[in-house]
Amino acid sequence: MATLLSRVASRQRLAGAWETIHASAIAEDRLSEPLKRFARSAPDQITALSDALSAGTYIPQILHHADMPKPDGDVRALDIPSVRDRIVERAIVEVVEPYTDPYISCAAVGFRAGLGVADAVQRIVQARDEGLLWVLRTDFNDCFPSIPQFQAAAALLRLLPDRTLDTLIAQLLARRTQERGRTRVMEGLAQGSALSPLLSNLVLSRVDDALLDRGFPVVRYADDMTVVCSSRAEAEQALAIIGDAVKELGMSLEQAKTEIMDFSTGFSFLGEDFGPFYPPVQADHRLREPLRKTLYVARQGSRVWIKRGRVVVTTKDDVDVLSVPTSHVGALVLFGAVGLSAGVRSWLLQQGIHTVFASRTGSYLGLELPANSKGKLSRWRAQLRVTDDAERSLVFGRAVVAAKIRHQITVLQRFNTRDASEYVAQQLGLMRQMLGSVPNAADRSELMGVEGAAAKAYFASVSSLLPEPLRFDGRSRRPPMDVFNAALGYGYAILLGECVTALTACGLEPGLGMLHADDDSRPSLALDLMEEFRPYVVDQVVVSLCRKGGLKAEDGVASPGTQGVYLSKSGKEAVVNGYERRMLQVTRGALAGFSGSIRRHVYRQAQHLAQFIMGQQDDWTGLSWR
Repeated sequence: MATLLSRVASRQRLAGAWETIHASAIAEDRLSEPLKRFARSAPDQITALSDALSAGTYIPQILHHADMPKPDGDVRALDIPSVRDRIVERAIVEVVEPYTDPYISCAAVGFRAGLGVADAVQRIVQARDEGLLWVLRTDFNDCFPSIPQFQAAAALLRLLPDRTLDTLIAQLLARRTQERGRTRVMEGLAQGSALSPLLSNLVLSRVDDALLDRGFPVVRYADDMTVVCSSRAEAEQALAIIGDAVKELGMSLEQAKTEIMDFSTGFSFLGEDFGPFYPPVQADHRLREPLRKTLYVARQGSRVWIKRGRVVVTTKDDVDVLSVPTSHVGALVLFGAVGLSAGVRSWLLQQGIHTVFASRTGSYLGLELPANSKGKLSRWRAQLRVTDDAERSLVFGRAVVAAKIRHQITVLQRFNTRDASEYVAQQLGLMRQMLGSVPNAADRSELMGVEGAAAKAYFASVSSLLPEPLRFDGRSRRPPMDVFNAALGYGYAILLGECVTALTACGLEPGLGMLHADDDSRPSLALDLMEEFRPYVVDQVVVSLCRKGGLKAEDGVASPGTQGVYLSKSGKEAVVNGYERRMLQVTRGALAGFSGSIRRHVYRQAQHLAQFIMGQQDDWTGLSWR
């Protein structure tokens, strides 16, 4: 297995980092003399840099201090690394981000790929439109230089899978800086180093979590923080919480920039002016509609057929209720007693379009695959080897469970309320303990026990965050005992079908699992792939629907012959529409170097899983929340 240091030291990685730095300097018209000199012999210097890193002889150079004027007339103090050190720092960030970014607080939108000002604005105005009309604005005093180096290093190194970068990180943090011909010890983090934004986000996530665990919606862009509250008194409580958390870090707040305001008087944040109605909430933020979409058919007794280049859905009374061009259908999902004509079946198979079958209540039944979807024998053999390799399966399983628990924590933090926060904070503490236990799980049984304990705390907390009529007593299925569990099951069935499709497209056998035990009656590997997407997609959709009135208690219909319930027609439509909107959201940064819809991320993770199984990838990491 390639170590982290060997990945950083690879010539290809260093060359890519150099190209990024060089291209950015050209685009921003700041091509300095040191950059020009490095460019003249870049290949030779990159080779020498790679050799020094591999041999352990690389020593970072001194930083150079510079004061850069800011637009507001203030001065930003920078401590700038040499070109070679910037290349090394950039390479380190690229290598470690898949391990560190998933652990950065969901409140942090600055210095993170795929997130930015537009996301911060939308989070704030969504809270405003939910009735939270007071705002606390603050930032950290002299942020980067005041972050303790030992805390920053510890926050980073504890998340990495090996210790090979320990010495290099320590050397980069311990550099001296030169100012006016004199050198001094660099305290805190260097504002100018590519490592500093990542390290600051890891450290300051502790402040974010202190607020999120207590039910305060918070948005932080670098060191600039906004907390949205229901009253001035709550804003004062939030300020006290921040003060305590910052004090524990050995830092302080910028008092001159700390203020409690409300939307009626207005305020500015990140260059945007906020008022009682502006900016507006954009319901389609990050939503991109593709030409080809998934067609869901749940009307019992209906029939799907093809006519003159269009896919038509006809009721049992021979009424056409839908007619769309065949060029607009990317997948088909059928629930219950829905007929499929021979013509449309042939067309689907010829076009390589997969059809997912589910029961009326949403249980996954199976998948119809075109002939060209057969798995590759070499991959099936590799799957069998990995399935028999308990240690490698456990490596994958730990990563899956850790990703799922992280996403569950994010769901709770994003939907937490002040009223429920005391109980939720307790359960979040238990879940973090379980998350910390994941690396120590000795086998699959123990790992699933950790996952189960975290899930119990999670669902108990979710129930406390729902309107009273929709609260539930634990996870239930086959049959679900309440509207919430019925909605989860319905969404999970759709998601499972997509995971089976994604794995099949990668040439994998969905039945050969690594975390879930092999079972002839279920697609175990698809369940493995699905785990981290449950909270990331379905749970978020269903909780949001319950909170916003999209799902109500009356959407639960008694299931004949059982004590369970299933969803009404309107409930099913709400879940399908919410699920599809979530899957069409476009994001960047959830997976390193990848951009696309969440649906494409399912396929990308299936590809990563295939690479892991084939031995082309040393480990597997989960998504960062976006």
